[in-house]
Amino acid sequence: MLITRVFLFVLFTLTITLYAQGENRTEPFREYSFLFGPANEMETIATAGNSFNKIFQDIYFRGLQSHVPNSIRPYTEIIWSAFWSYFFTLWPHEYGHRARARQSGGDFIINEKSFPFPSAEMKLPPVMDIKMRTLSIIGGFEINHRMMNQIHMDFYENDFAYADELIHAFIQEVFYPFYTLIVAPADPEKPSTWTSTRGDPVETILTVYEKRTGRPAIRADGTVDPELVRNYRESVYVNIIWTLLDPMLYQGAKAFGADMNRNHGLMRPWTLGNSRLSWAYSTQFHPTPLGYELYFKNYFRINGKLFLLYLKTGRPYRNLGVGVRIPGLVKKAGFTLGAACDIWDQDIYHRGAAFSVDVGYQLYKGFGLLIDASWKDEGYLVGRRVGKTKMLYAGFFYRF
Repeated sequence: MLITRVFLFVLFTLTITLYAQGENRTEPFREYSFLFGPANEMETIATAGNSFNKIFQDIYFRGLQSHVPNSIRPYTEIIWSAFWSYFFTLWPHEYGHRARARQSGGDFIINEKSFPFPSAEMKLPPVMDIKMRTLSIIGGFEINHRMMNQIHMDFYENDFAYADELIHAFIQEVFYPFYTLIVAPADPEKPSTWTSTRGDPVETILTVYEKRTGRPAIRADGTVDPELVRNYRESVYVNIIWTLLDPMLYQGAKAFGADMNRNHGLMRPWTLGNSRLSWAYSTQFHPTPLGYELYFKNYFRINGKLFLLYLKTGRPYRNLGVGVRIPGLVKKAGFTLGAACDIWDQDIYHRGAAFSVDVGYQLYKGFGLLIDASWKDEGYLVGRRVGKTKMLYAGFFYRF
């Protein structure tokens, strides 16, 4: 198959490049980055969410903290950190819904900015493909997933991260199970769960079930279709188990106890191996228009460079995939080139591939430019448009 050959060729080429480049490590730094591109794109929202969270954490820990009396610092630190982590988790989540809804020709209207959750309503076209409706529902979780992935990739690529970043990634990872178990718990055997849907997980599972079976949730005798009950329970249980198997969950939990006044809460990743070759893994769950998908990610550090290989599967629709990421394929004199390749075999969307490159160039005193270009076939990738697309982002970063 052509796609497989292309994937193997890219994998071979990038691996050779890794060995040829040699070790390239840097001293710890802090970076804010922003991307700009077409309207209603998920990557710009996720990147801004992470950067703004870092900026507001730094406002306190690198500025305001010194003016706060020692006696109340432990309390002000917790209140400040918790509020901004909440703020830059919730609002990117909401704008993820809006982005996907607008991609579908609808909108996501925020009627009232209430606490802890805003009052909002989804307005979608009266006639639309049900899988596009599912995208609008999961758009918030896609943003949470993208923010988490950005932090994890930076953590392993740089070989360090700061505690506030890992805490933010932890919050993104537990957002789905927290939403399912605490914010909007549901009894799948109750008909009212499916007739008066409350919460994104319930609506997601319902739309996938309706698309796949063509049957109503409630049977003629007034009971819920047993297959829908099984789908809901399976999704919830698998999410909890797969999340608990993720080592990054526990590194994020450890970050809550880090001393922010010691190297600004600098933390190093847990890996197996040595400075020449090391390995770590991560497990990730994500809801999709195909049901749910499970990632098994392998982070290899070879001669100081990061090499990510992931495998993916999903249910109830077939959703198989594999991908390679090398964020620092080339690093020289302020220039950075990264590359990525994904291939998949999915029900509804069939087989496809995606390729992307990202470029960074440092200009002056920590300021630099970013360019991200990609091409993909029709198919589902988290945060990407499902159709065949070409995408170009440009932006900037500040590093210190």
